[in-house]
Amino acid sequence: MKKFSYKGVIPASKSLMNRALICGRYKVGMEVLGHSNCDDVAKMRLGLAGLSAGQPMDCGSAGTTLRFLALAASRVPGTHRLTGSDRLFSRPQRQLMDVIQLLGVKSYLDGDTTLVIESSGWINPQKPIHVDRSVSSQFASGLLINAWNLPFELKIEWGPNLVSDGYWKMTVEMVRQLGMTLTDYPQGLVVGKNQSISEDAIKYVVESDLSSAFAVAALAVVGGEAQLAQFPNPSLQPDKEFIAILKSMNVPMSEQGATFTVGKQTHLKPVRWDLVNCPDLFPVLSVLCALADGTSELYGAPHLVHKESNRLRKSADLVEAMGRTVEVKSDGMLIHGRTERDFTLKPMLKFDTDEDHRLAFAAAVAQLAGLPVEILKPDVVNKSFPEFWDIYHSGQDPGGN
Repeated sequence: MKKFSYKGVIPASKSLMNRALICGRYKVGMEVLGHSNCDDVAKMRLGLAGLSAGQPMDCGSAGTTLRFLALAASRVPGTHRLTGSDRLFSRPQRQLMDVIQLLGVKSYLDGDTTLVIESSGWINPQKPIHVDRSVSSQFASGLLINAWNLPFELKIEWGPNLVSDGYWKMTVEMVRQLGMTLTDYPQGLVVGKNQSISEDAIKYVVESDLSSAFAVAALAVVGGEAQLAQFPNPSLQPDKEFIAILKSMNVPMSEQGATFTVGKQTHLKPVRWDLVNCPDLFPVLSVLCALADGTSELYGAPHLVHKESNRLRKSADLVEAMGRTVEVKSDGMLIHGRTERDFTLKPMLKFDTDEDHRLAFAAAVAQLAGLPVEILKPDVVNKSFPEFWDIYHSGQDPGGN
């Protein structure tokens, strides 16, 4: 088994970057600073340029890009076309179209992979906009980051069934930092009219992506050490929870200044963890749980089935390939782990990442732990973290940081 060692800066959070890029539309001269070469951010930048030029917007397979851009486009008078992959449009999008309709804008599907928006601009709905947050928080986040400079007050409401609430709270905190005044009430909030980005928000610096940081930290746990420089602590991102999870699993960690260090641990403790606020941790964490000495329970994430893949089922497939027993639940799974890594007894396996970047990260952690696995479609990591394989193979920071 090779030793893993990494020291460097993880690229900027794609979740924060895409929110900041949308907000930047509503502030002339605002700079969004941070390094990210991932496909989702590239699609957002190109999509915003297409919106400004009145051209079609290709969202690729990026859910945030489609949802955030569609709501941005719905504020601009005219006809707009947003395209994407079959997989993207197979994910829940009806909730997005419902929100757009409540704002007095027409939207419809033209074929299987094109969303058409015909708009005269948002119309004062005169009543609260109800947003379904039971399968994703992105519909509500997309509405909020596009609620700048409205000539009317906007009330946003939601029901009791919430998923990815951490990402919604991240969005709320971000717009507040940029100067938006919000009034909270049970199951909703109010955006005051004429909300503008503050004059001193000339530059917005996007912090490192903690979802990506967790993937690198997990490689360190099974294979060596990682020193993550310019580590954001405190952070707006809900995936900061991985620090508490690794601590519970008895992983050696330290923080010195802005550098966060994670070391190897061959005797991981099992955990019982609610991932309602940080479901993106699930695939990689499930592999670590498979290597723990005992039974772990991951729960609180029923919306995993609506991600880039059926992330719940595919994670279970990977853990089972590691020779562990799993019990799949509606919102997570029980994982019966063990520290012995008797993978050499297995023949070479093939694991299909199923167009899901987080499954590729998880499979890489299993591979570094000794599982003889060929990872199919490895380039899917480009969606969020194109530097991943360079870091995995060389332990070097591709950005030279």
